[in-house]
Amino acid sequence: MNKKILLSVVSLSFLFSCEQAPQNNSDKLTVYTSFYPIYDFAKRIGKDKCEVINITPVGSEPHDYSPTTREVIGMSESDLVLVNGLGLENWTESLPENVSSKVKTVTEGIEASKIDGIVDPHVWLNPLNAVREMNNIADLLISIDNVNADYYRNNLKNATYLFNSLDKTFLETANSFTNKRIVVSHAAFGYLCDRYGLEQIFVDGISPDDEPTAKALEEVIANVKTYGITTVFAEELVSTSIAEKIARETGCKMEFLNPLEGLSENDLLYEDYVSVMIDNMSKLTTACKGNL
Repeated sequence: MNKKILLSVVSLSFLFSCEQAPQNNSDKLTVYTSFYPIYDFAKRIGKDKCEVINITPVGSEPHDYSPTTREVIGMSESDLVLVNGLGLENWTESLPENVSSKVKTVTEGIEASKIDGIVDPHVWLNPLNAVREMNNIADLLISIDNVNADYYRNNLKNATYLFNSLDKTFLETANSFTNKRIVVSHAAFGYLCDRYGLEQIFVDGISPDDEPTAKALEEVIANVKTYGITTVFAEELVSTSIAEKIARETGCKMEFLNPLEGLSENDLLYEDYVSVMIDNMSKLTTACKGNL
């Protein structure tokens, strides 16, 4: 990636994260979020006006997670519960009425795609979709806290500028790739690939727990060899056994690509959506410039 452009994006991220909030925050909204990206986006918009509580535990991914009884009670006492929708949080269907009435989907207005006939919920991996989600979050916060509407709108404005800068950097970076194909263990990166002109060759389906058939695995291995792919991407929160097998049989290396479904406890101390996405693009640059 262009180091000057990258440093500019990182500097913007630091500037906006350190921006001082107004001091008239006597009462905070309590906002629950279903998993990490929505937590990140809600924190950027709500800042000191909201206490944001993430439901999916640290180091876990959200596909099969269901909230505990204590978390359901907490949601019942909250002001807002933000979820992704698109089939990701099936637990919302069994919530009691006093909780389900507070559940709001942040992906309204985003055109979802399908993989093997199943809706792909990973819309947040396109930064422009993330902007749409933050717009929806701002609207929801304003609907229950109109007194602080200007505060939320100003935070949205800053976040939008940062994410648009990130997107511009990624577009410029991806244009230099000599190979537009990537191999991933989990079909989570379709929206990122569509935005930046890439093609994901996936081993598992929408859920990271999906198991590939022997034939599907053979096809992926054949594609690695055919297209001269040098890297197979795995994920830290799920089993790497399939990615390791592909790497062994093709001689390529295994690297980690983060779908931002959840961060480790250590990562949460230093990372956020922007820094992880920059790291993802850096790894893609190394892999896609090194391919044939």
